[in-house]
Amino acid sequence: MENPIQRYLEDAIAAERSFETQLRGFADEATYPGAKTAFQTHADETKRQYELLTTRLKALGGAPSTMKSFMAHIFNMAPKAAQVGHVDEERTTQDLIMAFSVENAEVAMYESMAIAAEAVNDKETATLARQIQREEKATGEKVWQLIGPAAAQAYLRVRSAGAQGPDEAILRYLQDAEAAERNFEDALASFSKTGDQPEVQSLMSMMSAKAKTQHQRLERRLTSLGGSRSTGKSFLAHLLAFTPVSAQVGHAASEKNTQHLMITFAAASAEMGMYESLAAAAETAGDQETVRLARELQKEEREDYDLAWQHLERSARNTTMQLLNR
Repeated sequence: MENPIQRYLEDAIAAERSFETQLRGFADEATYPGAKTAFQTHADETKRQYELLTTRLKALGGAPSTMKSFMAHIFNMAPKAAQVGHVDEERTTQDLIMAFSVENAEVAMYESMAIAAEAVNDKETATLARQIQREEKATGEKVWQLIGPAAAQAYLRVRSAGAQGPDEAILRYLQDAEAAERNFEDALASFSKTGDQPEVQSLMSMMSAKAKTQHQRLERRLTSLGGSRSTGKSFLAHLLAFTPVSAQVGHAASEKNTQHLMITFAAASAEMGMYESLAAAAETAGDQETVRLARELQKEEREDYDLAWQHLERSARNTTMQLLNR
């Protein structure tokens, strides 16, 4: 490949365009004032970002692709059908969790782009990638601060609506988390069997085993509260279903490992947000046992988040070298 940077830019542009659309939809339906402002502000920032990326791509002789990129598939996120039956405040909390996950996916995406650009001595693209990456980190931190308060408000709204008792609301949150962890276990197990980087494959296998213990603990808590796991696919389980395999067609084996690390980094952040909302709702309900479990699992997700990041740089560098040597 004479210039692999063009494809990185094409993927990022497609991803940012998809995310801008999602953010404007989130802003329209947001009930929590801080969330509406955050979504609107970042939608405008996202538009500016893909315009800068497009300018850089054209300077390199390329043009935005009409194909849906690997990252754009991730940014499509959970279908609205998975949010049916949730009150508006709950949907706002879910949108915040999705946004936090995507911010982290973008941080990883721009890490990979910067590493590739540095490898081919494309200083301008590397500088642009680092600039946008800093913006994504800052926005992610702002979104994180909104998840807990929005979740507490949503829980109080569910109670005041009278449609559910407090315990039933917590049961549903637990069911959603348990379904998400089951889905994550399966996805990670699949990741461990693809690519050509044994260290990454081993990491995926370890994380899959951890996810199994997590959904087992959540199911035990459900049972102790008189509930049982859901047979349906929860909101977050849809989000953690990840991108279809077809989006990786034509990518080298090493690229798949890097992409899996990016997905895992984003998914771990989604689960951190999921447990933040569960802890906030349980705290509001006075359910300290569920709060304790949520914080325990959140800490484990943070460990996966850190591990995925630690492996990303080496994996992205190896991927770039393979692309250049093809």
